[in-house]
Amino acid sequence: MSAIDWICLGVLLASLLLGAWRGLIYEVLAIAGWVAAFLVARWAAQPVGLWLPMGDSPESLRFAAGFVLVFIATAFLCGMLASLARRASRRLGLRAVDRVFGAAFGTLRGVLLLLLATALVRATPMHQEAWWRDSLSARWLEPALAQLQPLLPDAVGKYLSA
Repeated sequence: MSAIDWICLGVLLASLLLGAWRGLIYEVLAIAGWVAAFLVARWAAQPVGLWLPMGDSPESLRFAAGFVLVFIATAFLCGMLASLARRASRRLGLRAVDRVFGAAFGTLRGVLLLLLATALVRATPMHQEAWWRDSLSARWLEPALAQLQPLLPDAVGKYLSA
């Protein structure tokens, strides 16, 4: 196994362990929290930016400050809700099941991260390098990415074709 194979194995193992440690409930709510934080920040950044005491700052700076402030506040609030949900699952006796499904979710996340990394490698000349061609990981990831290509939007899929 080459160094890239060990890195891929490390990514999978780290993601699996993180998912098992956090549990599925926390993982799903954390991702939903990031999405919610982004959407709420886009929606509320301008009004919040106008309320900030920033003197005669440009509107773009006020928008950026409002966006960051709302994003952090929403992500923090969603993180607290995810933590409460995790505690509730423990009290209900679902922790073991939550961890098993969290590990499965973590494995899926690790595979998606590796597929994203493979797509980035495919978009550069690195995919022709010997370290990539000779790795065991590339032999699994490249065909998997090719199988996913028809499911992706055309704007993304065109960059993945060899």
